[in-house]
Amino acid sequence: MAHQQRLLRVSRNRTGRDRLLGLLLALFMGSWGWIGCGQKERKTVQKEGKPQPLKVAQEEQIAAEVYYRRGRTYLQNGQYEEAVGEFSQAVHLKPDFARALDQIGLAYALQRRSGKAIPYYKRAIAQAPENGIFLMHLGKTYMDLRDYAEAKKAYRRALELGVKRAKIYYDLGLVSERENELEAARSYFQQAIQVNSEFADPYCRLGAVLEKQGEQTEAAYFYQQALKRDPRHISTHYRLAQLYLKQGRREEGQRLLRDFQHLKQAERERP
Repeated sequence: MAHQQRLLRVSRNRTGRDRLLGLLLALFMGSWGWIGCGQKERKTVQKEGKPQPLKVAQEEQIAAEVYYRRGRTYLQNGQYEEAVGEFSQAVHLKPDFARALDQIGLAYALQRRSGKAIPYYKRAIAQAPENGIFLMHLGKTYMDLRDYAEAKKAYRRALELGVKRAKIYYDLGLVSERENELEAARSYFQQAIQVNSEFADPYCRLGAVLEKQGEQTEAAYFYQQALKRDPRHISTHYRLAQLYLKQGRREEGQRLLRDFQHLKQAERERP
């Protein structure tokens, strides 16, 4: 624009012919300037219209989180197939989405499809090896499959990573008891109780271990503690009934056996 004004000023100081030529030149240059600006503007628009990699990645991250939250809602409502669908969409957008991979495994595990769950847990762990919760889920699934060696590996790794859950200690106690490592089992059940004193199962199993070790009085105490936490704990009713009968406490033993039979019947009739 400044260049055009200079040309116009020059044209005013010349003859009529020179002024006309100067004016035409100014208009000519102005038209080229206008065209150039238009081309530049169009190029800028085209550049802005292209998808930017960072922006696309952010959008996919947001969409993956939306699918993940939907999946969690379905999972909490017991709609496992729908949950798997939503989590799978999240993983499709973000293949390294460890939480979504773990939740697919959990959805399959809750459907008792443990064989399908394990590969997803392993993929989640590969993406986030420091996440002990994923290892805990893997250990629980191996327990369901009765692959106790692999369950121990996963659970012990979870403990090393700082995941101190009563369920981990309890399951490790069960494995140790099955392998006749009674002292180890006893220790694990005690640790489960320390972590969650309201969890009835480890009291019952600790009682069973103590009974195997000939400590009947202590065993009876832990059976009683289990029933305080859960008065409908079926296996404890049976074990304490049998212990009382061995000790000659016939009336108490018979009463607990009747309770056990009623509870078993109610369990069978449950829809």
